Amino acid sequence: MRNLLPKSLLHASPRKRLWLGAAGVAIFIGTIVVGYQLTPKEPHTRGQVGLDFIAFYTAGTFVREGHSQDLYDLHAVRKFQSNLAHQYGVDLGTAVGPWWNPPFYAWTFVPLSHLSYFAALRAWAFINIACAAIAAALLCKIVAHASETDARPTGTWRNWLLIPVLIVLSTPFIHAMSHAQNTCTSLLLVTCTTLFWRNGRAVGAGLVAGLLFYKPQLGAVLGAVLILSLGWRVLIGMGITGAVLLVASLALPGSLANFMHQMPANLHFVQVDVPYLWERHVTYKAFWRLLIQGRGAGDPTIAVRVLATLSSVAVACGLLWAGLRTRALLRAGAASESSEPRIDPVVRRDRLIATAVASTPLLMPFYFDYDQLLLAVPATLLAADLLRRDRSQPLPWADRWLLRIWPAHFIWLMVNPDVALKTHLNLAVPLLTAVAALLIARAGRLRETDPSAEAASLDRLPVTT
Repeated sequence: MRNLLPKSLLHASPRKRLWLGAAGVAIFIGTIVVGYQLTPKEPHTRGQVGLDFIAFYTAGTFVREGHSQDLYDLHAVRKFQSNLAHQYGVDLGTAVGPWWNPPFYAWTFVPLSHLSYFAALRAWAFINIACAAIAAALLCKIVAHASETDARPTGTWRNWLLIPVLIVLSTPFIHAMSHAQNTCTSLLLVTCTTLFWRNGRAVGAGLVAGLLFYKPQLGAVLGAVLILSLGWRVLIGMGITGAVLLVASLALPGSLANFMHQMPANLHFVQVDVPYLWERHVTYKAFWRLLIQGRGAGDPTIAVRVLATLSSVAVACGLLWAGLRTRALLRAGAASESSEPRIDPVVRRDRLIATAVASTPLLMPFYFDYDQLLLAVPATLLAADLLRRDRSQPLPWADRWLLRIWPAHFIWLMVNPDVALKTHLNLAVPLLTAVAALLIARAGRLRETDPSAEAASLDRLPVTT
């Protein structure tokens, strides 16, 4: 295969390969869009884009009209959405959009519920584009700052401009926008948390990370690793945010109790009582469920549960090791007698942050593919780290494999749902597992040297604090 590629491409820098890959993806997506526009459509397809927003619109309307106790009542939700679909010509079929979030998040959509459905949908799209743009700008600053230390600083715009280009061309971003999901706001929150975290600002990081619990599957792992990394002061920020969100939930009578009791039943109905979109998830539960049982209705078998649990435990142990080792390396760094330059503390934290974000889907039972837009954060931190490295030293093996597997994962997401549906093999999960494993190894790296040279020094470092 390598013999079929031009030598100029084989020896091209990762940046050049990414730009060429981005151009190819843009052509591919453009071809699909043009083909879709030229395809005749049935009249009933009006309103199919952004159907996930109907759950948000429903929640905002319920709160505005004083029916917050019905947020998790599937019968009330189905009735309202059927009437809304009939009024605006939205094709729901037999589907229903349950409210999956904690009660406080419904306040976000009360202002939008004053608008007509399609006007609210357009406003929501604008909000998401703005959040994605702000997040991309903040991530660009990380790469631009790293580019200043590059031995060849000319044309640094070619480095940071890749971030918004690859975000817009990514399948998670396209799915998030076409489904009218809230993933772009999640990206902004994770980005802001990262900026506080990497600079050691524990309270600020905790304040923002607490907001991520509007989707608990996004905030749980990140919050735990954040506390492990920066200590108890993170709890101050998370406690303040949590108290505000609790008050906001208590202001909606009956909603918090219904969330605690009705949500598990709703999740059971959607994932067990009827066929489910397991091919759209990037979790071990989805991987083993689809591989062994398919996507039909029914409880997961014992084999599925055991394999999913063992897989998640393995990643959790690796992430815990990376967190403890990062703390140990940061504390032992000042006492090191080696003449070799130590890895900067910010870089240490960057590697742990990247590992935590990439590992989160593999530790959660519920994580849709469009939420992988958050991988833009660890990808940016990796790019910035590689820009700062000493180019006189060879690239470590873990970094070389990351530069191969991560782009493969990026591209595979374009076809993963269709292939997984037909083959029952959700290949996005093994690819993400490889990325997470390499990031775990990278976070625990002692210095930028050959691993054999590190072995003699490992025994002198504490494992925990």
